[in-house]
Amino acid sequence: MKKLAILCLVISLISFSAVAGTSFGNPDLNLNDEILFTVRHNMVGTSPYKSLFRAVLKDGKPEKAPEVITCYPEQMELLSGGDVLQIRNRYGIARYSKKAGELIWIEKSEEIPENIVPVVPYAVSPNGKYFCRIERTSVFSGNLMLVSTETGKSSILCEGVLNSYEDLPVKWSPDSSVVVYEKKNSVYFCNPDAVLRGVEIDERYRKVGRGSINSVYWASSKYLAYVDDYLLYKINTKELYTLGLYSGIIGQGKPMGRLPFQFNPLTDKFTCNSEVTSAVVTQNGRLFTYLVVRSASCDYMDVIYSRPYTESNASLVASYIFWDASGKPVLWQEKLPYDGIKEHGAVYKLDVLAKQVLLIEDSGKPFLSPSGTKVMFFAGSTVYVYDINTWKRIAVLTGEKVVSAIWTDDNNLYVGGEKSVRLWNIITNQADTITLSSVTAGYWDTSDYSIVADTGNANFYKFDADKKTWSKTEVTKAIDPVKQNGRYRVFIGTTQNKNYDNALYVRSLSKRAVTIPLYKESAKKAVEKKKVALAFELYDNADGLPLILSELKKFNAKGSFFINGEFIRRYPAETRQIVTNGHLCASMFFTTANLTENSFVINEDFVRRGLARNEDEFYDCTKTELTLFWHAPYYDTTPEIITYGGNAGYTYVNPCSDVSEFNNPDMDPEKLIKKFLLGLDKTNGGVVSVVGGFSQSNHSRPLYKYMALLISALLDSGYELVDLNSL
Repeated sequence: MKKLAILCLVISLISFSAVAGTSFGNPDLNLNDEILFTVRHNMVGTSPYKSLFRAVLKDGKPEKAPEVITCYPEQMELLSGGDVLQIRNRYGIARYSKKAGELIWIEKSEEIPENIVPVVPYAVSPNGKYFCRIERTSVFSGNLMLVSTETGKSSILCEGVLNSYEDLPVKWSPDSSVVVYEKKNSVYFCNPDAVLRGVEIDERYRKVGRGSINSVYWASSKYLAYVDDYLLYKINTKELYTLGLYSGIIGQGKPMGRLPFQFNPLTDKFTCNSEVTSAVVTQNGRLFTYLVVRSASCDYMDVIYSRPYTESNASLVASYIFWDASGKPVLWQEKLPYDGIKEHGAVYKLDVLAKQVLLIEDSGKPFLSPSGTKVMFFAGSTVYVYDINTWKRIAVLTGEKVVSAIWTDDNNLYVGGEKSVRLWNIITNQADTITLSSVTAGYWDTSDYSIVADTGNANFYKFDADKKTWSKTEVTKAIDPVKQNGRYRVFIGTTQNKNYDNALYVRSLSKRAVTIPLYKESAKKAVEKKKVALAFELYDNADGLPLILSELKKFNAKGSFFINGEFIRRYPAETRQIVTNGHLCASMFFTTANLTENSFVINEDFVRRGLARNEDEFYDCTKTELTLFWHAPYYDTTPEIITYGGNAGYTYVNPCSDVSEFNNPDMDPEKLIKKFLLGLDKTNGGVVSVVGGFSQSNHSRPLYKYMALLISALLDSGYELVDLNSL
């Protein structure tokens, strides 16, 4: 077999975003030499929102670092028993005290962030006294930390945990007294207070059992459910330490029942009712099985319902299981239609059959109330609250698209939208604004030099400079921004820095005339970021496609999909779905066969006809054309094959690493991403290859399940994610 060592293509790529980087806008200057302005980021890895800043000029430059006075809710957590709302975003961490009615930034960046990665999640205890987070030690991994919200004291629970942008490998008990966590293919527990005081017993005596965080579920404050292979166990919380000390003698808890299949902790999940007498197991994200304990002995559990996801008009992105007051499970499925770009939710009551009780278009993730009796979700610019037992609508809030939300109690919740963060009482339907998320522009009120912001559609808010909060106000006349005041003039100008679309300048009109940028770095000549394109290889399996499309959407990114003819023939709806979502499609020939094997006689006619057949099948399926990029299946090729494809008008593309995920299916995701980054460094950018599904090999940890980690590692390493566009 002839292998060809080919340097990565040196390709000229342009970003698919209309605006590539950071931009300044809407400057307004008052007579006290104070300036308001907006900063907007529009790049891969972030939501494109406008933040409002305030700066005080002295001697032609800012007296101190400009202050951000809006607070976008990229992530929100409830602390201190519900009294404090924590808001985290690219600029830092702010906390709002409901009791004091004020917002205080506890961490704040003094610079404009250029490499933006998602804000990592926290796992906060229900009482808000503790939280877990990953303290990064590299672009791939970090230490799993337990932190006190009151003292800030922290302790390491586990080292070398892969960075996560969805869920952390921990689960809190409903009463916050115990946290279970995953470490080295096993599950452990601890008392958070004892750990932070340094009096917790040795970890080897706190082991629940083998498995992952998927192997455990808090049925209630009283019981922890645990699955090991085929057996479901019920562990009394009071007996956890006894279990840890004597597990070799007394076992792993009370065995409740036997599953009719083996539980895989890497790919499967489960939930159960409060008494651990019923459970729903989700296998590989697609097969849903509802089981009930037959007797007190360890018999096989009765299968009440078991169905795979088989809908023909949408792919399954995510699923959630709730339990109603009668102890019956509710299945929530998040789907991406094959003919659309907006996800929708469907809710089913599970019994012998799955009865649909709700269908939501353009929906987001559901949020359960503390008692588990209500569920909140958003659809477009509307927020809904439903009773989980009757599925009757309780309350509705409109006004803006929702980013995040969190319950404070069963009747109140914080709703973080694209324009504002509101405290909403679902009984009175009153929604009070506590801060603005983003603005169209900010202005100085010339009557008292207070700050007024416009969020669009003639909605104006006034800033409380003492409490750092915003409240609705009326503006009866037009407000015109001021660009000069006799001492200074401010304006938006061009810049040599490729990471910025423009720069904000301050020109001194008195004393020594000089013009300087408000942020020095915004006008400095900077090396253009290295480019990388994500290539998704679709051979003959579509398992990873829903997750890939969902993650690309979250990251505001576009992918390049190399599609094999076998995939088009097997998955025509999924092929159209890629086109509908606006991604680039390239060719991977019409067959999955290795073109370099001796059983093939490859000539130019064979290559031309194979590429043409793939073109025709793609066009017949999507009514659009493939781009003229291609590569042979598995990237196995020869110089002659590349020449034949070039004669047919195609440009051959190779990945920048000689390590292939397809040929290394058991490689740890962290090691694989490291190999990719090493390859990119050697070639100064290029193409990273991700397999979209495996039909002929067993792969429990495919890279598509770690898309957020891969994209964030690339962004954090200074690369710009782009779409294959032109040579």
